[in-house]
Amino acid sequence: MEELSELKVLVVDCQTTGASPTYGAVLEIGWGIACANLPDVAQAQAHWVTLPPGDFVDFQVRRLTGYHEAQVTSALSPDEAWHRLRSSMGQADPIPVAIHFAKFELAFLRDWASHFDADASFPFDAVCLHAIACRLYPDLPRRSLRALAGYLGYGLDPGRRCLPHVEATAFIWRKLAGELAALDVHTWDQLRDWIARPGPRPSRSKKRRYPLSSAKYRALPDAPGVYRLLRSNGDVLYVGKAASLRKRVASHFTTGSTTERALEMLTQVHDVEVAPTRTALEAALSENESIKALHPPYNVQLLDTDPRTWFCSSDLEDASTEPDAIHRWGPLPSTFSVHSLGAIRSLVSGERATRSLWARAVGASEYWAPDETVFRAGLACFAERHSLTVPSPASSVGGALVLVARKLILASKSASADGDSSAETSEPGTWDPERVVRHLERNVAHGYQLLQRARWLCLLHDSVIVFREPLGDGARVLVVGDGHLVDARDLAPAEPIPYPPASRPLRERQAAFDRSRYDRLRTLTTELKRVLRDGGTAAVRVGRGRWLCGSKLYALLTWV
Repeated sequence: MEELSELKVLVVDCQTTGASPTYGAVLEIGWGIACANLPDVAQAQAHWVTLPPGDFVDFQVRRLTGYHEAQVTSALSPDEAWHRLRSSMGQADPIPVAIHFAKFELAFLRDWASHFDADASFPFDAVCLHAIACRLYPDLPRRSLRALAGYLGYGLDPGRRCLPHVEATAFIWRKLAGELAALDVHTWDQLRDWIARPGPRPSRSKKRRYPLSSAKYRALPDAPGVYRLLRSNGDVLYVGKAASLRKRVASHFTTGSTTERALEMLTQVHDVEVAPTRTALEAALSENESIKALHPPYNVQLLDTDPRTWFCSSDLEDASTEPDAIHRWGPLPSTFSVHSLGAIRSLVSGERATRSLWARAVGASEYWAPDETVFRAGLACFAERHSLTVPSPASSVGGALVLVARKLILASKSASADGDSSAETSEPGTWDPERVVRHLERNVAHGYQLLQRARWLCLLHDSVIVFREPLGDGARVLVVGDGHLVDARDLAPAEPIPYPPASRPLRERQAAFDRSRYDRLRTLTTELKRVLRDGGTAAVRVGRGRWLCGSKLYALLTWV
């Protein structure tokens, strides 16, 4: 009998619209032929599959798979997909098949077989790689396809597409075949017998065991800096910042991470690299640059998904990627940044309330927006609570909403200081007047804050910052020119404060903004807030002689 190392195995992956044939159908199928002693997958292919009449693909599946109806024109019918898959290994019967989580795929494949090959026996002799991994690595936190592939040294893209999954499954099969050979499992029949035998009892300890040795992160410096979590093949999984590298990296592995995403990532971490910095503020700036350069798959914030910034018109109704005489307010992070504030201003001015307008005001799609009666009651309550008259003259609405926004921001700061959190508890799609008020208040405050932040970032675009971290042993000076950090050094006791680089006119500074500059200066702003909040000092010089420091700087940062 052929050795596992030489045996040709069919590798299969399916993406579906539901958890079983009763509740869904195959949306995409991929397969290829793997051999443990060969590096590549033969005949690797993937095909979209036409859905039964009346079936649909929900938003979540579309988001994960990238499915769109336009692709159906090149899709295979289910019976054609089945017969192509069936014939891919010639006349071999039964066909040895490796599937990562076989129970899932086999349900759909058996359903196809019952419809398209009803008179023949099921042609696939499948093994589940997930079950094998559970036996080989009983203490691994997670054994999903992405986690297991990463643990073994293969980087799988986040998308749910069949062809990359087939290639990852083939990689796992090659690795597991080597592990099985070390256990004296050399043939397909021996593998079947090994799987059928009772495995080791699960450990009684609930403590997770990660690939990264605890000695590795305990030896890190107790200093600020940036860290990178790495796969065994050197791929960067995650970039983070820390006030203490030792404590922050250890916290990933010792504080009981519970989210699937976190456990999937930590399953793959074999090493950590660090780059100490002089201060925690500079660590945050370095983190931003590293994430943008490396695009780690497990970072969510600070990724350059859209490199543009936006500028809106004075009525907050229109947005452009370039500032001009009409689009004067910005930079803003998206076209929707102040959309809700603009809709609220229109409604308070007396514009007719359409479903589209009040959906924008509460920041919801028209489908999930409140009905008219509930919205009108909420708007009336919002106006009464904040002493607004509806309708109000358009010329006075802007100033009135600014006062409302400032009051809401101060109230929010006070609530945060007291530990009060007013998280949204209502079910999606369920509205009452009080929930409408909460959304209107949140959107007024958020829109105003983004507009104020835009003005502040334009000042910070060419500036000099002098700061001292809480408990820091000396002052640091940062020079920002054209939105970039051009110098960072310790400030000597008698050293004069440098002037900022020559500043361009406002319109030119606005036009220079892209998402990278925006995020860099927003990160710097967040860190200045932290320094002042925690007892440090900071001062910002803008222009040739204008200083912002002390209570003036603290008050200004409240609004941005």
